[in-house]
Amino acid sequence: MAIGLLLTAGVLAVSVLGDGHGYPVLVRARELVFWALGCYLGIRVFTHVLLDPLLSHWRTSTPGFARDLVVVALYLGAAIFLLHRSVGVNLGTLMSTGAIAAAVVGLSMQETLGNLFAGISMSLSPAFRVDDWVEVTGNLRGSSGQENFIGRVDAMTWRTVQIITENGDTTILPNRIIAQAVVTNLYAPSGLHRRTFKVVIAPHDAMAATLAALEQALGGIPHYPNRKPEVRTHSFDMGGVVLELRFWALGFRHGRAANYQAVRLTQTVLNRLEVPLLGPHGPTPTWTDPVVLRDGAMEDILERFGLPREWAPELKEGVVLRRAEPGEGVIREGDPGASLFLVMAGTLQAVKAVERFEPYTGLFWEVIGELGQGAWFGEGSLLTGAPRRATVVAVTACELVEVPKAAFERVLRSAPHLVEGLVELKESRSGHLSDLTRTANRRDLARAEIKRWFGL
Repeated sequence: MAIGLLLTAGVLAVSVLGDGHGYPVLVRARELVFWALGCYLGIRVFTHVLLDPLLSHWRTSTPGFARDLVVVALYLGAAIFLLHRSVGVNLGTLMSTGAIAAAVVGLSMQETLGNLFAGISMSLSPAFRVDDWVEVTGNLRGSSGQENFIGRVDAMTWRTVQIITENGDTTILPNRIIAQAVVTNLYAPSGLHRRTFKVVIAPHDAMAATLAALEQALGGIPHYPNRKPEVRTHSFDMGGVVLELRFWALGFRHGRAANYQAVRLTQTVLNRLEVPLLGPHGPTPTWTDPVVLRDGAMEDILERFGLPREWAPELKEGVVLRRAEPGEGVIREGDPGASLFLVMAGTLQAVKAVERFEPYTGLFWEVIGELGQGAWFGEGSLLTGAPRRATVVAVTACELVEVPKAAFERVLRSAPHLVEGLVELKESRSGHLSDLTRTANRRDLARAEIKRWFGL
């Protein structure tokens, strides 16, 4: 609409001015209107057809800023052309006068121009964008030392970059300071950010079991299946073993929240295993609150698997009583397993990781099932040794009965006919057998799989 109105105004102006015979001023005015209209239309066509698609393809962090700079330069060039074409201003004189003026302005506005050109550089070749979390390291306040600054990019202008810290404060850094600093983009290229922290524990014989228990517990932190938390022995310090705990989070802010959860779970698991932390003043004391098997739990297990009640004492010797704190992982999808669990108290959830951007960018658990008191999970791994099919995380403080494979082996070896009860359980809980052709004997396949797993 604006272009149409401008064309109409230009046509009316030319028609009013007429041919201008005998009136040089009118001729010059008509030429000025004609060339001004042509320059304007040329610039508009250039920006919409070439400039805007090009900047969109580059995906610059501030496309409006870069576009405005180019458009201003085009309009300045058009103004110079019009002065020369219609008014007769000598370009050489104009350029020499402009060079002197530019030198004077440059000397008086060094810092401003430095910010401007640094902003142009960051705009055309963006290392970060608005909403990215960045770590800036350098001489940020003019002091002699190096500073480290972390925050979320809130805005980028021709002069400054505005960064909001985790505390909600806004820090404004000039573009030239950013250009001279070392900037680490904590969101590039995927937004995944690995967090690590270390603890020192007392040496003990069951170190492998401790590492496995910590990894299992940290599985309660939302993560992709191919980015599971890891715990490794790192070094020695203060007469103890340094453990490095590593996990991946989506987004820096989400990583900080996950770090707090990881510290809490680490302290809880080490205390439960009676493994003291080591510090400058020696080992920290540990305490345990043993889990008591509730009445009727063994009878529920025997009934579940179709086993005689008189085998309760023998099976009881093989079960493991466990606790789980809120946010603690109990089993992880894809992990090997050879046990099942009975929930004696508390609530757990079967979950999978999903990306969300509210209330902030991060990985969050999407609930696919609830497990309350009396619920069972993990039968597939117990019966066949198959990998865990879901991740289960404690929602509240829980008490669990873990029934490992070894607890069943002794019973099944003495009474192989009881395998039929396990076949019925597998048929009711597993869905992958339904994918077989109808001619296949499902029960025979399930029976053979269970017998092979238990060595019968």
